[in-house]
Amino acid sequence: MTDERRTAPRADIQALRAVAVLAVVLYHLWPQRLTGGYVGVDVFFVISGFLITSHIARDVDAGRFSVTRFWSRRILRLLPASLLVLGVTALGVWALAPVQHWEQWFREIAASALYAQNWVLAANAVDYLAADDLPSPVRHYWSLAVEEQLYLLWPLLIVAVLALDRRLRGSRHTAGWRANAVGVLVLVVVVSFITSVVWTGADPAYAYFITPTRAWEFGAGALLALAPSMTPCLTPTPTPSAASPATSPSARGVTAWAGLAMIVFSAVLFTETTSFPGAWAAVPVLGTVLVLGARASDRFTGRLAGLPPVRFLGDVSYAVYLWHWPLIVLVPYVTGHDLRTGDKVAVLAATLVLAWATRRWVEEPVRRRRGRLRPWPAIISAGLIGAVVAGISLTATYTAREHVRNELYAATAAAAAGVACFGAAARPPQGEPCANPDLAGTAVPAPEAVAADLPAPFAESATDRCASTGRETTEPVVCERGDRTSGVRIALVGDSHAAHYASALVGAAETEGWALDIFVKAGCPFSDAVRMQDDVLTAACVEWVDRTERVLLDGGYALVVTSQMSGVGWENPWSAATTGTGATPQAATPQATTPQATTPQAATPQAWAKDGLATLWQRLAAEKLPVAAIADVPRPRPDVVECLTAPDVDLTAGCRNPRGDATRAFDPQGGAVDRLDRPDVVLVDLTDVYCDARECHPVIGGVTVYRDADHLSDTFAGTLAPYLANALAPLLRAGS
Repeated sequence: MTDERRTAPRADIQALRAVAVLAVVLYHLWPQRLTGGYVGVDVFFVISGFLITSHIARDVDAGRFSVTRFWSRRILRLLPASLLVLGVTALGVWALAPVQHWEQWFREIAASALYAQNWVLAANAVDYLAADDLPSPVRHYWSLAVEEQLYLLWPLLIVAVLALDRRLRGSRHTAGWRANAVGVLVLVVVVSFITSVVWTGADPAYAYFITPTRAWEFGAGALLALAPSMTPCLTPTPTPSAASPATSPSARGVTAWAGLAMIVFSAVLFTETTSFPGAWAAVPVLGTVLVLGARASDRFTGRLAGLPPVRFLGDVSYAVYLWHWPLIVLVPYVTGHDLRTGDKVAVLAATLVLAWATRRWVEEPVRRRRGRLRPWPAIISAGLIGAVVAGISLTATYTAREHVRNELYAATAAAAAGVACFGAAARPPQGEPCANPDLAGTAVPAPEAVAADLPAPFAESATDRCASTGRETTEPVVCERGDRTSGVRIALVGDSHAAHYASALVGAAETEGWALDIFVKAGCPFSDAVRMQDDVLTAACVEWVDRTERVLLDGGYALVVTSQMSGVGWENPWSAATTGTGATPQAATPQATTPQATTPQAATPQAWAKDGLATLWQRLAAEKLPVAAIADVPRPRPDVVECLTAPDVDLTAGCRNPRGDATRAFDPQGGAVDRLDRPDVVLVDLTDVYCDARECHPVIGGVTVYRDADHLSDTFAGTLAPYLANALAPLLRAGS
């Protein structure tokens, strides 16, 4: 995203930078208007590869190339502004953000200071427990991390090429090193591009952030820098007689405008559903290569690129990129509401002012002095400053974690105290609500800590966690709870919406003397129907369901309890692509024992979902294994945790969601139970515990009900134990 030397930057490159950063900022402010503005990052990658490789090539040809000098220049160009924004952002998080975000956000600030943010975000993208994390104010540092990692590796690649050239041509390198470099870069670009296409198809969330899927974009710019026939700036100016239509000003102008059109096409027509980076990234990348390679000099293009607003935005593009996102994330905590049009315009104006000030008083002074600084002191100083920022951020992360841990201890103590009307006891399914004045205006766990109130399958302790949050895992893992000597064994099985009932069933099992086994895979409903997911998780879920069913049928269980997330999409069971591997799941051939199964001609996603449950439950019931399905929880308002942490919120009556909105999501479990119409397959519906006739409550009996926008807190789930014990007992008696 930056220049390397003090020479005047090319006007067309500054214009490209202006286009790229404008696309990114407008996308972040108005994502529904410029749906593909994220491609601005790809434009920056190509520009960086082109410029950096051009400068390295010139140094190599002049015999002055030094890896440490290159690194020190990059550090002095990038880190002062980057660390300034990180420091200010850290202060903003400390002063403005709710405590529940501190652990995640300060951890990401530390990762950004060490330029590892892209790998942190990639890991979170495939971790189910991090899926609902709010974007941090330093999320955008992922692209800077990719660039810095490539800046670290790129000169080493050139050194390897020079060593190869010396070995092939003698003790001294010649101009032929470029040919070897082009060969190596072609290999890097091809391998990285193929990796990007394959990985994006299999796991797009992970592929989006990682360096191997983005290196080819950097490499495309580098190849352009090493191709003199395409890069007039690296070759002597052709004589008029040597000029051809391909190098005439008008032809170059057409080429540049064609490239710009490809970038604009991507920014306007790409969306969040576009498979990206993958093959589609080639459109903005090729467009950028065309603009850079054309080096347009026709009158119209030159005048446009030379407009003062365009040059200004190009000059401050790096600082604009740094400042805009922290403002977008943190300003709502100042205003008390989501960004409105006026707020967005103010954020845009503040970004430009801060960017100008950063360039004027930070970037330019460092640039003027960097020629007098020795490489190693600059490198060591940057490392120490980055380590200090990371250390402070990790200290804040630890502080936040301790606060959350103390709040969870308080919740555990409150649950064990036996207080009247605590949690779900305040709203019995068949009875009058009760109220305890001592619980009025309280909520445990405290809303700022409730996100960490996880059920046993997802517990932080390595010895307790027994659920899969990775996409590729297919082997069922069991949590063993309850009375392990009991002759009555029940199983809880399903996705995370089954898992959040774990404490309720553990309490019921301990009271009733049952042995309880818990089988959970995040994102995988226990059904023959296949939920819409990425290819990796889709295939893994099909295999996990099949293996778990066999474990249940062979395990001597007296009852299977299940639940699943409502309101999700379902794959077409008659499509061979359903599993993502070409295999057709069991739901594609509904069992003959379920005559009501849907035909392809009459199929809908809702019908597929009901059929998938009915066919699986039918097989279990046919083996004398009863099934109890727990209806999914009503949805709270999406910002329920944020609402409960607001300064003046009424914990007793605030932040509620209308019952109609809370129960609108389609849940196929009730329809599957009705379709089978068997006494040994039942639905347990606890909606009346969460909701009265008009509204659903986020705090019940002094307990915070939800830990996020759709999962129960473990503390509240534990208070459901008596209700589940009463609902399940008849099935166990009937089967005994």
